[in-house]
Amino acid sequence: MNTIVSKLLFIFLIFLSQLLFAQNSKNNKKQQEIILQLQWKHQFQFAGYYIAKEKGYYKDINLDVQIKEFDYSVDLIKDILEEKTHFATGRSSLIVNKSYGDKLTLLAAIFQASADVLVALKDSEIYTIEDFKNKKIMITGDAKNDAVYKSMLFSQHINIDDMEVLKHSFMLEDLVNKKTDLMASYISNEPFRLKEEFGLESIIFDPKDYGFDFYGDILFTSENLAKNDPDLVRKFKTASLKGWQYAFNNIEESVDIILKKYNSQNRSKEALLYEAKELKKLAYYKTNNLGEIDINKIQRIYDAYKLMGTAKANA
Repeated sequence: MNTIVSKLLFIFLIFLSQLLFAQNSKNNKKQQEIILQLQWKHQFQFAGYYIAKEKGYYKDINLDVQIKEFDYSVDLIKDILEEKTHFATGRSSLIVNKSYGDKLTLLAAIFQASADVLVALKDSEIYTIEDFKNKKIMITGDAKNDAVYKSMLFSQHINIDDMEVLKHSFMLEDLVNKKTDLMASYISNEPFRLKEEFGLESIIFDPKDYGFDFYGDILFTSENLAKNDPDLVRKFKTASLKGWQYAFNNIEESVDIILKKYNSQNRSKEALLYEAKELKKLAYYKTNNLGEIDINKIQRIYDAYKLMGTAKANA
């Protein structure tokens, strides 16, 4: 009996050692280094990616993901096409890039409606879009990025030429100090900042209220990477959406992580919580499917860009 027990024990120890060796080999396998380029600076707008990294969702699929915040010197599209960057986030204007032949693959629309809005101060006596005539407006000057605003104006029979267009300074003080009457903003940021920092109420003109619910923050990659390594692309997308789901289901915890590790803008906890709640509404706008991309909606957005003369016709 002792001999049988000894043999069984020996077999068990061999099995256990092999199991541990296999596990250690898996853990010691070099992780693939991946770069994710964000379209703006760190804030809750990108919380899902931070969570996927901090909770180990990327590590679980053997990826070491470097998350880079916005840098004016970066040509995001060029870096993706040349595969200097593996994944990035961008606006619906990516559809314009595709119409002109850029080989991009759109993976997930994190926000089903864009956070882009026009903001005026409540005491500005601007109550409707018709009141925009002869007012000063601060937009980026990029036709692709400004198309959502121009579409909204056009639908209300106002042309951008009816206004004095100023180059965007990205300084909220310019709105407060009346250097501009209207400012292109994010619904999840500037209205709260106006109240928190300046004690001012705002009026918001939201394109989606006029039927222009462009996608916001689209996760994308190059067609080449999607074709040559579809498993990587699929795993990265799945892990990222898992991160987003956790972030929206655990907003306060996610905000605390941002405050600790990703708060390059020195945002307050209250500002990040406000941003999170507003963005969650946009993520699930008219859908229960996080990251959904609808080909029919893509066509509608393309048609709007084409009408504005921004996208290539017959693309």
